[in-house]
Amino acid sequence: MTRTADLDPMYASLEQTTRFAWANLVSIVWISVGWFLASLPVVTLGPATVGAYRAVLSLRDDDSDGIDRAAVLETVRRQFVHATLLGLLPLVLFAIAANYALAYLASGTVAAGLLALCCAYAGLYAWLVSMPTLLGLATGKPVATALKDGFLWTARHAVGAVALGVVTGALLVVTSLLTVAVALLFAGVAFALHVEFISSVSGAESRVATVVTER
Repeated sequence: MTRTADLDPMYASLEQTTRFAWANLVSIVWISVGWFLASLPVVTLGPATVGAYRAVLSLRDDDSDGIDRAAVLETVRRQFVHATLLGLLPLVLFAIAANYALAYLASGTVAAGLLALCCAYAGLYAWLVSMPTLLGLATGKPVATALKDGFLWTARHAVGAVALGVVTGALLVVTSLLTVAVALLFAGVAFALHVEFISSVSGAESRVATVVTER
Protein backbone atom coordinates (compact mmCIF):
# COMPACT_ATOMS: atom_id res chain seq x y z
CA MET A 1 0.00 0.00 0.00
CA THR A 2 1.18 3.55 -0.67
CA ARG A 3 1.76 6.18 1.93
CA THR A 4 -1.32 8.07 0.74
CA ALA A 5 -3.44 4.95 1.19
CA ASP A 6 -1.95 4.57 4.64
CA LEU A 7 -2.94 8.10 5.68
CA ASP A 8 -6.47 8.25 4.25
CA PRO A 9 -7.98 5.70 6.67
CA MET A 10 -7.06 7.95 9.60
CA TYR A 11 -9.68 10.54 8.69
CA ALA A 12 -12.34 7.90 8.21
CA SER A 13 -11.31 6.21 11.46
CA LEU A 14 -11.53 9.47 13.39
CA GLU A 15 -15.03 10.05 12.03
CA GLN A 16 -16.16 6.50 12.82
CA THR A 17 -14.59 6.64 16.29
CA THR A 18 -16.37 9.90 17.08
CA ARG A 19 -19.71 8.35 16.14
CA PHE A 20 -18.92 5.18 18.04
CA ALA A 21 -17.84 7.04 21.18
CA TRP A 22 -20.94 9.23 21.13
CA ALA A 23 -23.27 6.26 20.64
CA ASN A 24 -21.57 4.37 23.50
CA LEU A 25 -20.58 7.31 25.70
CA VAL A 26 -21.40 5.71 29.05
CA SER A 27 -19.46 2.55 28.18
CA ILE A 28 -16.55 4.63 26.87
CA VAL A 29 -16.40 6.43 30.22
CA TRP A 30 -16.42 3.11 32.10
CA ILE A 31 -13.61 1.78 29.91
CA SER A 32 -11.57 4.94 30.43
CA VAL A 33 -12.03 5.01 34.20
CA GLY A 34 -11.30 1.27 34.47
CA TRP A 35 -8.12 1.60 32.40
CA PHE A 36 -6.99 4.67 34.34
CA LEU A 37 -7.38 2.97 37.71
CA ALA A 38 -5.91 -0.34 36.56
CA SER A 39 -2.87 1.44 35.08
CA LEU A 40 -1.99 3.41 38.21
CA PRO A 41 0.55 0.78 39.41
CA VAL A 42 2.28 1.26 35.99
CA VAL A 43 3.35 -2.41 35.84
CA THR A 44 -0.26 -3.27 34.96
CA LEU A 45 -0.35 -0.94 31.95
CA GLY A 46 -0.23 -3.84 29.47
CA PRO A 47 -3.03 -5.95 31.00
CA ALA A 48 -5.16 -2.83 31.49
CA THR A 49 -4.74 -1.98 27.81
CA VAL A 50 -5.63 -5.51 26.72
CA GLY A 51 -8.74 -5.32 28.87
CA ALA A 52 -9.71 -1.97 27.36
CA TYR A 53 -9.23 -3.32 23.83
CA ARG A 54 -11.38 -6.35 24.66
CA ALA A 55 -14.09 -4.09 26.07
CA VAL A 56 -14.10 -2.00 22.89
CA LEU A 57 -14.27 -5.15 20.77
CA SER A 58 -17.27 -6.36 22.76
CA LEU A 59 -19.01 -3.02 22.16
CA ARG A 60 -18.38 -3.36 18.43
CA ASP A 61 -19.99 -6.80 18.40
CA ASP A 62 -23.41 -6.53 16.71
CA ASP A 63 -24.86 -9.14 19.08
CA SER A 64 -23.61 -7.36 22.20
CA ASP A 65 -25.78 -5.22 24.46
CA GLY A 66 -22.75 -3.62 26.11
CA ILE A 67 -19.38 -4.51 27.57
CA ASP A 68 -18.91 -8.23 28.06
CA ARG A 69 -17.27 -8.06 31.48
CA ALA A 70 -16.77 -11.81 31.73
CA ALA A 71 -14.90 -11.86 28.42
CA VAL A 72 -12.78 -8.87 29.47
CA LEU A 73 -11.76 -10.47 32.76
CA GLU A 74 -11.04 -13.83 31.13
CA THR A 75 -8.90 -12.22 28.42
CA VAL A 76 -6.91 -10.20 30.97
CA ARG A 77 -6.40 -13.29 33.14
CA ARG A 78 -5.22 -15.40 30.19
CA GLN A 79 -2.90 -12.76 28.69
CA PHE A 80 -1.76 -11.09 31.92
CA VAL A 81 1.92 -12.13 31.96
CA HIS A 82 2.59 -11.51 28.27
CA ALA A 83 0.68 -8.22 28.30
CA THR A 84 2.62 -7.06 31.36
CA LEU A 85 5.98 -7.66 29.67
CA LEU A 86 4.89 -6.05 26.40
CA GLY A 87 3.46 -3.05 28.22
CA LEU A 88 6.61 -2.49 30.27
CA LEU A 89 9.13 -2.80 27.41
CA PRO A 90 8.60 0.71 25.93
CA LEU A 91 8.64 2.24 29.42
CA VAL A 92 11.91 0.52 30.28
CA LEU A 93 13.51 1.72 27.03
CA PHE A 94 12.32 5.28 27.62
CA ALA A 95 13.68 5.16 31.18
CA ILE A 96 17.08 3.99 29.90
CA ALA A 97 17.03 6.74 27.28
CA ALA A 98 16.30 9.33 29.98
CA ASN A 99 19.23 8.09 32.08
CA TYR A 100 21.60 8.31 29.12
CA ALA A 101 20.24 11.78 28.28
CA LEU A 102 20.98 12.94 31.84
CA ALA A 103 24.46 11.44 31.59
CA TYR A 104 25.01 13.30 28.32
CA LEU A 105 23.87 16.60 29.83
CA ALA A 106 26.16 16.07 32.81
CA SER A 107 29.28 14.92 30.96
CA GLY A 108 28.76 15.84 27.31
CA THR A 109 29.90 12.36 26.29
CA VAL A 110 28.99 11.64 22.67
CA ALA A 111 28.44 7.95 23.37
CA ALA A 112 25.84 8.76 26.04
CA GLY A 113 24.00 11.05 23.63
CA LEU A 114 23.95 8.43 20.90
CA LEU A 115 22.73 5.76 23.31
CA ALA A 116 19.98 8.11 24.51
CA LEU A 117 18.77 8.61 20.93
CA CYS A 118 18.95 4.90 20.11
CA CYS A 119 17.02 3.89 23.24
CA ALA A 120 14.43 6.61 22.67
CA TYR A 121 13.91 5.44 19.09
CA ALA A 122 13.70 1.80 20.24
CA GLY A 123 11.16 2.78 22.90
CA LEU A 124 9.03 4.66 20.37
CA TYR A 125 9.12 1.75 17.94
CA ALA A 126 8.29 -0.73 20.72
CA TRP A 127 5.29 1.44 21.68
CA LEU A 128 4.03 1.56 18.08
CA VAL A 129 4.40 -2.22 17.76
CA SER A 130 2.68 -2.75 21.12
CA MET A 131 -0.59 -1.26 19.85
CA PRO A 132 -1.41 -3.93 17.23
CA THR A 133 0.28 -6.58 19.39
CA LEU A 134 -1.83 -5.92 22.50
CA LEU A 135 -4.90 -5.68 20.28
CA GLY A 136 -4.00 -9.12 18.93
CA LEU A 137 -3.79 -10.47 22.47
CA ALA A 138 -7.21 -8.96 23.16
CA THR A 139 -8.66 -10.91 20.22
CA GLY A 140 -7.28 -14.14 21.69
CA LYS A 141 -4.17 -14.64 19.58
CA PRO A 142 -1.21 -16.52 21.11
CA VAL A 143 1.60 -14.16 22.10
CA ALA A 144 3.96 -15.34 19.34
CA THR A 145 1.32 -14.78 16.67
CA ALA A 146 0.26 -11.42 18.12
CA LEU A 147 3.87 -10.22 18.30
CA LYS A 148 4.64 -11.35 14.75
CA ASP A 149 1.48 -9.74 13.39
CA GLY A 150 2.24 -6.56 15.36
CA PHE A 151 5.73 -6.26 13.86
CA LEU A 152 4.47 -6.99 10.35
CA TRP A 153 1.58 -4.54 10.61
CA THR A 154 3.87 -1.76 11.86
CA ALA A 155 6.47 -2.48 9.16
CA ARG A 156 3.88 -2.54 6.37
CA HIS A 157 2.07 0.57 7.59
CA ALA A 158 4.89 2.65 9.04
CA VAL A 159 3.28 5.98 8.15
CA GLY A 160 -0.10 4.88 9.49
CA ALA A 161 1.49 3.59 12.70
CA VAL A 162 3.26 6.91 13.29
CA ALA A 163 0.05 8.82 12.50
CA LEU A 164 -1.82 6.66 15.02
CA GLY A 165 0.86 7.35 17.62
CA VAL A 166 0.75 11.11 16.97
CA VAL A 167 -3.05 11.25 17.21
CA THR A 168 -2.96 9.18 20.41
CA GLY A 169 -0.38 11.52 21.91
CA ALA A 170 -2.41 14.57 20.88
CA LEU A 171 -5.52 13.04 22.43
CA LEU A 172 -3.62 12.45 25.68
CA VAL A 173 -2.42 16.05 25.76
CA VAL A 174 -5.88 17.49 25.05
CA THR A 175 -7.64 15.33 27.65
CA SER A 176 -4.88 16.07 30.19
CA LEU A 177 -5.44 19.80 29.70
CA LEU A 178 -9.12 19.18 30.48
CA THR A 179 -8.02 17.53 33.78
CA VAL A 180 -10.69 14.92 34.60
CA ALA A 181 -11.21 14.16 30.89
CA VAL A 182 -7.99 12.13 30.84
CA ALA A 183 -9.60 9.66 33.25
CA LEU A 184 -13.11 9.85 31.80
CA LEU A 185 -12.45 9.78 28.05
CA PHE A 186 -8.86 9.17 26.98
CA ALA A 187 -8.57 5.38 27.07
CA GLY A 188 -12.02 4.64 25.71
CA VAL A 189 -11.68 7.02 22.77
CA ALA A 190 -8.01 6.24 22.06
CA PHE A 191 -8.42 2.46 22.07
CA ALA A 192 -11.63 2.67 20.04
CA LEU A 193 -9.59 4.64 17.48
CA HIS A 194 -6.83 2.01 17.54
CA VAL A 195 -9.29 -0.80 16.93
CA GLU A 196 -11.04 1.11 14.13
CA PHE A 197 -7.85 2.22 12.38
CA ILE A 198 -5.94 -1.06 12.61
CA SER A 199 -8.94 -3.14 11.52
CA SER A 200 -9.80 -0.79 8.63
CA VAL A 201 -6.22 -0.73 7.31
CA SER A 202 -5.86 -4.51 7.70
CA GLY A 203 -9.24 -5.03 6.03
CA ALA A 204 -8.29 -2.82 3.10
CA GLU A 205 -5.01 -4.74 2.71
CA SER A 206 -6.89 -8.06 2.71
CA ARG A 207 -9.31 -6.81 0.06
CA VAL A 208 -6.45 -5.68 -2.16
CA ALA A 209 -4.71 -9.04 -1.75
CA THR A 210 -7.93 -10.85 -2.67
CA VAL A 211 -8.39 -8.77 -5.82
CA VAL A 212 -4.78 -9.37 -6.87
CA THR A 213 -5.14 -13.11 -6.27
CA GLU A 214 -8.34 -13.29 -8.31
CA ARG A 215 -6.66 -11.54 -11.22
